[in-house]
Amino acid sequence: MNTVNRFLTDSSKADPEKLALIDDDSKFTFSQLEEKVIKFSSFLNQFKEKSVISILFENTSEFVISYLGIINSGCVAHLIPTGISQSNLQNQISSAQPKLILSSNSYFNQIDDIELENLEKLKFSDVKEISSKNKTPSPTDYAYLIYTSGTTSTPKGVPITHSSCIFSTKNIAKTLHYSKNDVDLLPLQMSHSFGLGCLHTSLYVGSTLVLQKNSKPTDILESIKKHNITTLAAIPSTLSNITSNITDDSINPLSNLRLIITNSTFFPPETIKKLRSILKNGIVATYYGLTEASRSTFMIFNDEKKIESVGKPSDGVQIKIKNENNDGIGEILIRGPNIIDNYWKNEYSENKSDDWLRTGDLGKFDEDGFLYIMGRVDDLINISGEKVYPQEIERIVKVLSGIEEVVAIPMKHKSFGEVVKLFVKKTIDSEITSMDIITHCINNMERFKVPAKIEFVEDFPRTDYGKIKRFMLKE
Repeated sequence: MNTVNRFLTDSSKADPEKLALIDDDSKFTFSQLEEKVIKFSSFLNQFKEKSVISILFENTSEFVISYLGIINSGCVAHLIPTGISQSNLQNQISSAQPKLILSSNSYFNQIDDIELENLEKLKFSDVKEISSKNKTPSPTDYAYLIYTSGTTSTPKGVPITHSSCIFSTKNIAKTLHYSKNDVDLLPLQMSHSFGLGCLHTSLYVGSTLVLQKNSKPTDILESIKKHNITTLAAIPSTLSNITSNITDDSINPLSNLRLIITNSTFFPPETIKKLRSILKNGIVATYYGLTEASRSTFMIFNDEKKIESVGKPSDGVQIKIKNENNDGIGEILIRGPNIIDNYWKNEYSENKSDDWLRTGDLGKFDEDGFLYIMGRVDDLINISGEKVYPQEIERIVKVLSGIEEVVAIPMKHKSFGEVVKLFVKKTIDSEITSMDIITHCINNMERFKVPAKIEFVEDFPRTDYGKIKRFMLKE
């Protein structure tokens, strides 16, 4: 198994009649899915090997068939998020230079306005099987291309090789004990590396994958009951919303899950504790990684003393802290088979140094080798020479009831250089005030870290992946 397209081929050979994929409208066994992918790739074989093919789909079987068909034909799949702005879509297409854009019927109007010389545009339903010679990708070839979310700067093109993807997939399956007996629920977009990694893992172990188009807690809970789900992958905010919808343990649909996995976006300790309490025998886990360095650490929450850690480095991955300060905090660097060789078109070469990837994230190790994420290098707040980490402030404030999201940024100050400014998004019907927050901060942090200004907002500026654009909040 040396290329990603072998995941489906091998699982189909091992258990052809097993149910592989379920979405809102269809079901496929492994043999049926493989047949669909082969037919689809026959159409794409008209394009030269390593050609870029862009796809824009919701979480449906159309995405899976298109994606696997592209890499099965020796081409590179450029994955576009459904929430993308028209300007960002145009920028990505101009950068990726695809030969073809494929989309579902519902998104075709959006791609129809894109301009690029000799670019073909097709709906999934218009793809026809043609007779052509199959191609075989190489392990060192790029399997897919994803653009970063652009939370701190212009989105970067990140191409991932087959070999890197296989390395990360095997680590996921081994660490979290995925097996063919699992039924995996995926409400995450597969155009993002978290969701795509779940797809790869399911195909690799031969489990059944249930796709969901949205992350509404009620719909997720209903799917868990309907399909006898064993694993759930979701972002922290979704899991927090789900736990708030569960009030009676006797009818709790999460109790029989064996695994809940999330990513390293701030995961409230209260949510972790509640999830652990309502799982009968299951585990709650997270990971740390970038699109450029997938699944660099794993953390299984079985020790409340480490509840804010993202775990230890994955097998075969090295992590070090550069330019540590007195607290042991510095920039996180990663090396291993999971990191990219280069960015798309060899841009941003300054992010690589002697095979180490500079992440731009701040972190520290504790005495037991567990990694903690402290924020971004560019987000540090310098108050009279004292370094304040935004995530530290946000974690303390986030525990207050009535707060949905909070972001701490530096604000210029004549005497201190910078002070903390806090942006707060309240929950619905929240009556929390600035004074409530200030009082809580005074009681729980050093005085110089207490926010000098608090601003309530309806929402935050976000990327196409839903992440907050911190740089747009800075003055």
